[in-house]
Amino acid sequence: MNLINNHTIKSIVICFIVTAFYSCKDGNNQGDANTPAKKEFLGYVDTRVGTAASIADITVTEAEEPMGYVSPIVGNPSALTHWTPQTAKWTERIVTVPVPYWYDQEKIQGFRGTRYPNGAVVGDWGPMSLMPMTGEVVIEAEARASKFSHDSEIAKPHYYSVKLDDYNIKAEFTAASKTAFFQFTYPESKTSSVVFDGVYVPGYYKVIPEKNEIEGYTVIAGHFKNHFVAKFDKKFEVYNLDMLPNVVDANLVPEGFKAEYYNNDKLEGKPDVIVNHSELNYDWLKEPAKGVKADFFSARYTGTFVARHTGEHTFELTTKDGTRMYINGNMVIDEWKYRATGTNVHKANLTKGEKYEIRIEYYDGSSTTEMHLRCSEPVELDPKLGPQMALKGADGNAVYVTFATKDQEKVKMKVGTSLIDIAQARANMEEEFPDFDFKKAVAKGAEVWENELNMIQVEGSEDDKSIFYTALTKCFVNPRNLNEGGRYFSPFDYQVHEGNMYTDLSIWDTFRSLHPLWVIIKPEETTDIINGMLNTYKQGGWLPKWPNPWYRSIMMGTHADAVITDAYIKGIRGFDAELAFEAMLKNATEKGNRGFSGRVGIDYFNDIGYVPTDIFGFYGEPVARTLEFSYDDYCIAQMAKALGKEDHYTDFMKRSKRYINVLDKETGLVRGKKLNGEWLPPFDKSISVWAQGTDHDTEVYYKNHTLLVPHDIPGLAEFMGGDEKLVEYLDDFFDKDMYYVGDEFSMHAPYMYNSLGKPWKTQKVVRDMLAKYFFNDVGGLPGNDDCGQVSSWYVFGAMGFYPANPGDPIYQICSPVLNKVDINVGKGKVFTIIANNNSKKNMYIQSATLNGKPYNLSWFHHNDLMQGGELIFEMGPEPNKNWGLQNNK
Repeated sequence: MNLINNHTIKSIVICFIVTAFYSCKDGNNQGDANTPAKKEFLGYVDTRVGTAASIADITVTEAEEPMGYVSPIVGNPSALTHWTPQTAKWTERIVTVPVPYWYDQEKIQGFRGTRYPNGAVVGDWGPMSLMPMTGEVVIEAEARASKFSHDSEIAKPHYYSVKLDDYNIKAEFTAASKTAFFQFTYPESKTSSVVFDGVYVPGYYKVIPEKNEIEGYTVIAGHFKNHFVAKFDKKFEVYNLDMLPNVVDANLVPEGFKAEYYNNDKLEGKPDVIVNHSELNYDWLKEPAKGVKADFFSARYTGTFVARHTGEHTFELTTKDGTRMYINGNMVIDEWKYRATGTNVHKANLTKGEKYEIRIEYYDGSSTTEMHLRCSEPVELDPKLGPQMALKGADGNAVYVTFATKDQEKVKMKVGTSLIDIAQARANMEEEFPDFDFKKAVAKGAEVWENELNMIQVEGSEDDKSIFYTALTKCFVNPRNLNEGGRYFSPFDYQVHEGNMYTDLSIWDTFRSLHPLWVIIKPEETTDIINGMLNTYKQGGWLPKWPNPWYRSIMMGTHADAVITDAYIKGIRGFDAELAFEAMLKNATEKGNRGFSGRVGIDYFNDIGYVPTDIFGFYGEPVARTLEFSYDDYCIAQMAKALGKEDHYTDFMKRSKRYINVLDKETGLVRGKKLNGEWLPPFDKSISVWAQGTDHDTEVYYKNHTLLVPHDIPGLAEFMGGDEKLVEYLDDFFDKDMYYVGDEFSMHAPYMYNSLGKPWKTQKVVRDMLAKYFFNDVGGLPGNDDCGQVSSWYVFGAMGFYPANPGDPIYQICSPVLNKVDINVGKGKVFTIIANNNSKKNMYIQSATLNGKPYNLSWFHHNDLMQGGELIFEMGPEPNKNWGLQNNK
């Protein structure tokens, strides 16, 4: 589905919605006299791009999948809570993921308040959902889901609308940073309702009918609560709480549960720790018992269940990661929830007085651990109990309210959220949407996003502008700002603090170009993010790595080093640089603890110069760790130099060369090395989970990883046998389509030609890739967007430059897709890039001028950008092999 066809229609709709605040003309809201007049770009954006499988021919291994993993997110940039339609709780792809929305699914289950990091493969922490309906209230998401047509959807970053066909309800909503605002247009019905649930976990709910409110919270890992307050502009006539089953405790398992814990994730060998639990109703932030590893352990729980009634019993098992449950030796639950929490249900007919052996096997991944076993017995409940408990406030699977509506009656509802408490959720709601004026709320959101998009104004084809502004929108969804009125609830010490905190930082991905983009156009918020990182260090002991919401022991390297260094050397200030350097040194010298993996294998890296494969094998990513530790050390060296710490600079520059220890002369590629110095066999698949699949898949992994040396291209070229040999490697690499743009290992690779004296090759490769992989289509992303990293890679390439080595204040020039780009770099300054005679055919730079003077470099300095000015390219159909060669290294 090419979305450009809907551009005009959607623009008209959006302009109509915000008519009281906007006119549909360029040039309104003039800003600084030196900056371009404000334009309107929301009409070009469709947030459904990336919600279907890529329509491009993607190079991808069996362990990956060319899916954007994004949803049509609504809410302010970096919102505490985003909102999106939910078509699924879980979806079976290569991994089972909790992505809320998939374009190819035919029903909407509700509208989710989500903290799923857009485009990633992790958990959705603290979600809630709500669903309007008519008729009998249905609690379970799949059963209540309604068919819908994509033709009825409008999907913008500030507004979403759809027709729920099964209920004949038009649902539309906008959202700010902490509050959503819904408007439901109902048919005539005596039983119009809205049901609320916690998506993956139960919640606490309380109905306050005299205020037209529902309040409550869901619990994440026992430490993080998603508090909410929902306020309607209509009186409730009926309300009810869907009660929770009882916890399986001593009343049902008299002798409790024997718990056997293993310090491996395969139940191998003898248990390392054996304890007894009276019930399984726990949220473990770290280890479940003394002597058990915090991550990647396994457990076996066994107990004897004694039925008190005859009939159907419903077991609900809420866990995380991998879980199997057996009753009398028969497996009844077998689930793997990848890095995420979920609830599995099993129904069984049991006989009063009979004993049933229950066994639960649990396989832990990273982060926290949940283990809750409940059972609903075949006992008829008092129908008055649900409403009574709703008024009192109680735990439940869901809560709902019902009222009568006239035909086409609009019912409005605001939902404020908070991680601090319910009072703060109510305050957030009243601050962001103080009244029930829906049109004004939509206009307010539109203004926020138009201001964001106007930071970069571009000219080009309508299709290119649609791709660009949709991508730019995705660059502003994450990281997540936890600030609530100057305070935040810390995921690292569970206290409320004043100051800054951000989470859902996919730093392993986003250090490459997302954060460098923010340095240019969001310098103040970059300062806030770094202060948030330093607060993480003070409260948790380490800089963040992939917080979601707290430390996760996933991915390699400690690339907060790169984010902080890149910002500092480009002039970002307002944070404690000495404290930052202290934290970076800790990354480079100490093993992780307190649930933080840090640089896994750092002791070996510092002792023998690489991470050995026989110590850190499959899943350990030892070769990648060696490469990435070397790069991080380069960044620490640059930070040391900027701070005048010459001894540290010299030391860490030496450390940055250790990547050479995993480059093998025999194969000319990276290769795993054992502790004793012996190489693994060439193309050994155990080097990484990403190297699995066919032999070609494995070769693709090796070829991409070999280029993971952005900080020392001359050194890599020397290993290859000289510049020309590395050029030949790159030519073969791209000609054979071995570059996987949907993952980040070698995102800088197309720009390496610039440093090797062949800038016209960079121009062609980047232009070809942008055309091949990115589209104004639901399948228009070439892989996981990873919190905006893939989209930011496109944004830079389309503008005509890229930060190929974060930590250096240098941008490599490519071939602009867009004819003109105006970048608002602040203080009334604009950096303009113009590509004259630009077209798909005319992709090569013939000549250039910078501020009116001839320019013959294939790169430019950050200072050139931030001072404002004009970089003009003359484009043509054939490469000018003499352009860009002056001091190309």
